[in-house]
Amino acid sequence: MTTVPRLPRSPLALAIMNLLLERPMHPYEMKTTMKQRGHDEVIKLKGASIYDTVERLERGGFIESQETSREGRRPERTVYALSETGRDELQTWMREIVSEPAREFPVFAAALAFIAGLDKAEAIELLQRRILMQEAQLAAATTKLQGTLEAGIPRLFTLEGEYLVAIRRAEIDWVKQVVVDIQRGEVWLTYEQMQAVAAMVHQKHGNE
Repeated sequence: MTTVPRLPRSPLALAIMNLLLERPMHPYEMKTTMKQRGHDEVIKLKGASIYDTVERLERGGFIESQETSREGRRPERTVYALSETGRDELQTWMREIVSEPAREFPVFAAALAFIAGLDKAEAIELLQRRILMQEAQLAAATTKLQGTLEAGIPRLFTLEGEYLVAIRRAEIDWVKQVVVDIQRGEVWLTYEQMQAVAAMVHQKHGNE
């Protein structure tokens, strides 16, 4: 029985395959192009990981090596192209990603689930510190995005940047409101109140 290779689904594999959909490239050119386009804002780029992903995609038959060349004393560079199998898999994958929300597990959300373990004053201070850091990152991202558009790059190729700016701005607004609500006493509970809630929940589930 023949085993059908599975597409290694990762953000980096997605980027590599989409670049090769445009034209054949060697790994170093892929990395340079992704940085030029700001893809490193949404994808972790490391030289070794790019080569590892390229090798996995080639083993699976999703991309194919076309030629290997050497310029002067530089190492040999192999140019890769997207295979027909890779093209079909990429289209299927893209349709799923764009249309179906993925279940993600953000670290900040996990921390919020246990923020009651902090002192109230400290929680407020830490959230305010996060707001300041997020505002600085938002300003930098907005400036970068505007510069990219002013350089003549079509908006179609900056949508991931717009998305990150929108998400960051929404988080800042939400955290600011949470801080206000904590300060007003609308969110935080005392230790005794938390114990009472825990006892009530335990009794309720114990009777079911």
